[in-house]
Amino acid sequence: MKLVLIDGLPGVGKSTLAERLCVFAGSIGCEARWYREEDQEHPVHPAGLTTSRRQPGYCARCLQGWQRFAERYRSTNGLCILEGSLFQSTVRFMMEQEQGGIRGYIAEFESIVQSLSPVAIYLRSVDATDHSRGTALHRGEAWTTRVSAYLETTPYSRQRSLNGAEGMHRLWADYAELCDSLLDQMSIPKLTMLVVPPDMEQSFGRSVEFLTSTGHIQAATKAS
Repeated sequence: MKLVLIDGLPGVGKSTLAERLCVFAGSIGCEARWYREEDQEHPVHPAGLTTSRRQPGYCARCLQGWQRFAERYRSTNGLCILEGSLFQSTVRFMMEQEQGGIRGYIAEFESIVQSLSPVAIYLRSVDATDHSRGTALHRGEAWTTRVSAYLETTPYSRQRSLNGAEGMHRLWADYAELCDSLLDQMSIPKLTMLVVPPDMEQSFGRSVEFLTSTGHIQAATKAS
């Protein structure tokens, strides 16, 4: 199994890109699986794990999830495309809850999934704060109110007095800065792209070129 990790802030197009890559892989005869970050039966962080993010030991439970995932898929063929699993459903929650050891977590994660030949595709907004404001406008008042209300309750926001929509925008900007620094730390092949909506065609094309250059598409096709 070849692992493809797609990540970025909410609203950058992770799901759109992941789905298109999965369909493309299938069109060239490559077996491919795609999991949304919120899938109830996610192979790494199913609903039961995600709901425990406020509890101590979340980092260790995430690593156990990755270990089970690697053991399950290392001897299978094709591509497994995971969106939001690298940062959004793991690192983001650790940051929100002020759980230390994030850099150590990333290092151990890389060691665990090494047998899956992982690569990362990171969709980066030009300006995280402006992007967060645009996402809030696009997704509407109900989404903005729900997410900002949740974020207000997190230790990260409480310690910095981050409230309402503007507090949410500030948190996303801080999170984006953390992700940038973690990407610099990581040794796996990675592609970082600035996302300028609505030009998803360029992101898709560059992603296909990247997966071709790393041998993921060809390797997975031959193994299918």
